[in-house]
Amino acid sequence: MERPTVLLALAHDLAGTAEALRRAGFDPLFTEEAADQLTRGHVPEMAVLDCDQDPAEVRAIHEWLHHGRAVPTILLFSTEPPDFATVVDEYAAKPCPPEALIYRLQALLIRTGRQLPGDASAAIGGGLADAPMMGEGHVVSVFAPKGGVGKTTVAVNVAIALRQQTRDRVLLFDADVGVGNVTAVLDVGVKMGLADLADSAPAEWTDAAFEHVTMVHEQSGLRVLTWGNDPGQSELVTVDLLLTALRWAKAHHAYVIVDNHPGYDDRTLAMLTLATEIFLVVTPEVGAIRNSAQFLELAREIGLGDVVRVIVNRANHGISLDDMASTLGLPISATIVSNGPKAVLAANQGEPVIDKFPKERISQDLHNVARLVTRRGIEPAPQTSRPWWLRLGARTSNA
Repeated sequence: MERPTVLLALAHDLAGTAEALRRAGFDPLFTEEAADQLTRGHVPEMAVLDCDQDPAEVRAIHEWLHHGRAVPTILLFSTEPPDFATVVDEYAAKPCPPEALIYRLQALLIRTGRQLPGDASAAIGGGLADAPMMGEGHVVSVFAPKGGVGKTTVAVNVAIALRQQTRDRVLLFDADVGVGNVTAVLDVGVKMGLADLADSAPAEWTDAAFEHVTMVHEQSGLRVLTWGNDPGQSELVTVDLLLTALRWAKAHHAYVIVDNHPGYDDRTLAMLTLATEIFLVVTPEVGAIRNSAQFLELAREIGLGDVVRVIVNRANHGISLDDMASTLGLPISATIVSNGPKAVLAANQGEPVIDKFPKERISQDLHNVARLVTRRGIEPAPQTSRPWWLRLGARTSNA
């Protein structure tokens, strides 16, 4: 098919981004080329505009793209999004690596009813040249802007549940760089992580390299990839390394569950941008809800609002679900009851809650969260029978 034309008005890495887009099946144009085509009646089909450039120049290019027409434009920004976006435009927070930009452009094509370019599955750089750029795997980013809400417990147990329910290849990706504790709550033989690949050139980030640092949870067969285990090495794990690892993970697994850092650093935003869906874990507390509402505002601004699903942990205490949904502006997709003592006991023994206490309500709820991914029906929670003396009292009182 014809290669979609994309105007690139970028402040940095213009040539590198253009080359990446060409390899993914797009036809990148620079501002001068686009102006020349426009004078001949040819309008770029999409555009990428770096809003950190001269404000007057940025606004002029945007007006030029939208004068009497509607060219869908991705507006890149560092701190504050511009105020001149139209209904066909999208925001994207910087840094937005070429892989993430291509994903966003592909999504724009799909939303406007266009087919993806024929070679859009071409890989970008490194040792994955023969692998699909984005693979086929379903990526769920588990995220919480506030720590202490049970994010890692949800990520670990949902990954195990997906493995049990589907028997497919499932990867648990610990991307909580510097802090992550997936291996502290799931007993896998810690050997290596992405930090051990950081000193290698990107060309050496091959399938074999990622396989070498991936561990397997013997009881379930779940595959586990961590950023590393030494906080002193956390700065070695770059955005590029994380994205290359995610690209490999998508290409070789049916499901990838990513445990993200609870913040807005470059690495976390990059991982969220490439997620198929984002599970926002929130507890029914004022602080957690306020932070989650702020995140949702950002997600909507940068075009991720449609992929966020709210998962309420410890849902049987605190603020009501209706009030939470109203405050967040999103329905509650799933709830998980509180069972702190058993969750802590399972974590201390390195076992998933769903294996350690399979008959508990919390385990059923975690399985239901996994069913959101597979799109299987949510199973009703087991009914807790009332003590016999309460049933007897009820009969007596009704007599």
